[in-house]
Amino acid sequence: MLARIHPADRAVWLILAIAVLVCLARVPGGAAEVWSSLLVHAALLAGFTAYVAFAATSQSRWIAQAARPAVTVGVVFTLYTTLGHLGLAAMPPADAALSWVDAHLLGLHPVALERLQTPLLVEAFAVPYALFIPYIYLSAALGTLGRPPVERDAFLTGWMLTYATSYLGYVFLPAQGPIAFHAADYVSALHGGAFHDLVVRGVASTGGFFGAFPSLHVGSSLYLCVFDLRTNRLRGLTYFPIVVSIYGATLVLRYHYVIDLVAGTVIALLCVRTGPALVRRWMRARMAHGLTPLPGEDAHAVLGLPSAGDDRT
Repeated sequence: MLARIHPADRAVWLILAIAVLVCLARVPGGAAEVWSSLLVHAALLAGFTAYVAFAATSQSRWIAQAARPAVTVGVVFTLYTTLGHLGLAAMPPADAALSWVDAHLLGLHPVALERLQTPLLVEAFAVPYALFIPYIYLSAALGTLGRPPVERDAFLTGWMLTYATSYLGYVFLPAQGPIAFHAADYVSALHGGAFHDLVVRGVASTGGFFGAFPSLHVGSSLYLCVFDLRTNRLRGLTYFPIVVSIYGATLVLRYHYVIDLVAGTVIALLCVRTGPALVRRWMRARMAHGLTPLPGEDAHAVLGLPSAGDDRT
């Protein structure tokens, strides 16, 4: 059965199961938000389990090409909000520790940037921050619908691992970021223009400030860029300036600590190598059990598959 379950599906299922377990552990004496979170994540887990069972049984090309990307990405994007709220409701906040790391280990206190945060600079960095959402949706489409089968599955697996790993921080080290934690320390609020207003409204629409550690703005965008640099150099180089600008935007707009960016970078660089390695291992396991290398694909899908010695998970 494991040879039939996609590595990306396993990563998403595991983070859903962890969310349900955290809710169950915190329900006794917990806030009302924990109860509602338990219902939401239990429903997501049940629905996703049913999908995984169906996908493992049918092994059709349609599921691999269209249903899996739609379901896994949809669930993971939903978890961005639900797990952010779960962490704040179920765990002690980690903002003080993250701010201390920035100030004492990395030498940059979040409030120290205030003198640079002019309206012009704020608006300039709000542009790449606002581009993050269309960037990941475009990359999701190009990454899952416009690649050869092996490359498509490697892309999806590494990307889902990036989110699933980052969500562990959302749940166990919940933080609201400098914009909330240091609100009383700033002399004035940020002022920008139309793009900054767009960003502020976008953050408010997702439920406010949560999920600072690690930075998925950095982790997800860097993963998408690096994967393209390895497989589609021109596209990756096109994205590179946006990704670099997003790094600066997360600090200028006060949404992240520097340590959030460091953690997001490390996760992305690990997952961009781990994802393809897991898919190669999964394909070998499928062939060992007499299955096609990929669900719904013929043996030609393994052309160029590296030898076992190159599989460095």
